[in-house]
Amino acid sequence: MRVYMQAMLLAAAIALAPSAAGAETVTGTGSMIKKDAYGTQSQWGRALVVPRDGTVIRVMYGTYGFSIFDAEGRTVGDFLAPEMAVGTHLAAGEYRIEPYVCEKHRHHHVEVTVAY
Repeated sequence: MRVYMQAMLLAAAIALAPSAAGAETVTGTGSMIKKDAYGTQSQWGRALVVPRDGTVIRVMYGTYGFSIFDAEGRTVGDFLAPEMAVGTHLAAGEYRIEPYVCEKHRHHHVEVTVAY
């Protein structure tokens, strides 16, 4: 009987505890290629659309850093290393991600995931 009661208490504690399992995530991307002609570039990606306030939980790639811009084009954050962005709070809205590009490779990509 004692094991049964402990199991019931554990189940109740898990059910009542706040859980990240209910959290949802969204991922936005940004890519850029610098051309040989000075000042020319190709840029594309998938907007980061955050339906509710959220927090950056993962950044992939972005080796040389990146910036996040809001829908009005204002800089939300500049990050020299991908791990610097983890933990950044983003208000609900749409964002653009722009990777920094080094002179040698001229092509970079970044993916940012936000939990809300």
